[in-house]
Amino acid sequence: MSMDDETEGAAPRNKTIKVDDKKRKPRGPKKRQTLKGESTAKKIPWTFPKNTLEDAIKIPKVVEEKNAGKPIPARDLALAVGFNQANDWRFQDLARSANQYGIVNWTGAARPASITELGENIVAPSSARQRSEALLTAFRNVKAFADVEKYYGEKRIPEDEFFLNTLTREFKIPRDRVETFAKVFKENLKFLRSFTASPTLAETAATSGDIVGSSKPPEKIAVIAGGLTPRETRVREFLDTCFVMMPFGLWPDRYYQEIYVPAIKEAGFEPVRADELFTTGSVVEQVWEQIEKAKLLLADLSGKNANVFYELGLAHAARKPVVFTASNLEDVPFDLRHLRVIIYDTREPEWAATLRKDIAEYLRNATKEPGKSIPHPFRRLVEEAEAEIAESSNRSSRKG
Repeated sequence: MSMDDETEGAAPRNKTIKVDDKKRKPRGPKKRQTLKGESTAKKIPWTFPKNTLEDAIKIPKVVEEKNAGKPIPARDLALAVGFNQANDWRFQDLARSANQYGIVNWTGAARPASITELGENIVAPSSARQRSEALLTAFRNVKAFADVEKYYGEKRIPEDEFFLNTLTREFKIPRDRVETFAKVFKENLKFLRSFTASPTLAETAATSGDIVGSSKPPEKIAVIAGGLTPRETRVREFLDTCFVMMPFGLWPDRYYQEIYVPAIKEAGFEPVRADELFTTGSVVEQVWEQIEKAKLLLADLSGKNANVFYELGLAHAARKPVVFTASNLEDVPFDLRHLRVIIYDTREPEWAATLRKDIAEYLRNATKEPGKSIPHPFRRLVEEAEAEIAESSNRSSRKG
């Protein structure tokens, strides 16, 4: 018998071996087994905001400023805070965060957003105290934040590794979300602390009376974020900031403290200068962050300081309105002299009082007409963005 012949007892070639259909197991996608210790956090809804309270406040501010506090369509809201579509995940995260803090009512991209009473107490308060109390209440509206604050009390937050471990073990924050929680939590403490008089504790500015929405007397928010020792000792009053670009030194520092700070506050803004906020990390990144956050900026061009001009370039790239001061007109570049420039002369009587008054007035005017404080190439981009927002608002009004 040749090798091609069938072997005795073996199944013939080219013949199908029948298998009982009842015994055949249907094929399908295999279920992936969860490994021991593997996070299942994707199935768990977020129990805390992905954005800081300071960022989330942008939502009620737009509702208050752009729509007089009335509910605003999500599309218009998205455009006003810098996004093209209401279904942009970044916008949705921001709006959802504002909702979790309890400062807006927002249920999705298809529904309008409205400001809550707590949100009004933050963006349009009757007093600085009402704002500070409302901010603290918004922070504690997030149960996870309130629980961690209560857990640490007046103790210092440990170094990152131990803090992250505690968040996971004691508060069940999923491991793949714990770093986000720690970052947002610490940034919130830093923000709250700026509205208090204490240089070391993040306390509420109120010392008596009730916190908004609570029948209990105000408490300390005494958690100290490790390494976050503020350079700013003034009590913050305003949400909108004015970033000041100027040289550092004995006389510039005195001008800043005695003239610029009071003038900026008189105009309704919170003054911020670079040396008040520097921490570890890139200086340029920190300056850029403050420029982006600022409502407008003030630049002292006296002496043609290189750092000031570099920061000014960043401000114009960010399309921010800038008011200029200078002790000499020659220090102002020729192509910027058509913008708002205040020239002061220290040899004149009462020059400091005059400068303070002029700064406050120019800042108010820059708020009303920001385009006049932005160079032409960048001004066009601002005008186009504002026109798009206005057109979207008109379309929504016609549909309504």
